[in-house]
Amino acid sequence: MTVRRPDGRTESLLVRAHPGICEGWGNCHRWAPHSYPLDAEGKIDIHMLQVPPEWAESAWMGAQACPAGAISIVGIVATGGADVEGAPADEPVPT
Repeated sequence: MTVRRPDGRTESLLVRAHPGICEGWGNCHRWAPHSYPLDAEGKIDIHMLQVPPEWAESAWMGAQACPAGAISIVGIVATGGADVEGAPADEPVPT
């Protein structure tokens, strides 16, 4: 599930990955290769990432597809001065 602004645009997501939990399944990368790079061992190679709106839906699906639960969507970032549930622009909104 992603949050959409009244104009229909998907918001950016703030994503936290836990490389120590990653088991190397690669499901996140299959759904969202731009958002979830893998290292030489096939494990997630990021800790924190702000995903742009155009990749938000695939990044959300990649996080949900992780069998180890190594990826968390920690916030939704309002852009362009728009508020999401009363949050100031460009600040994460807890999910």
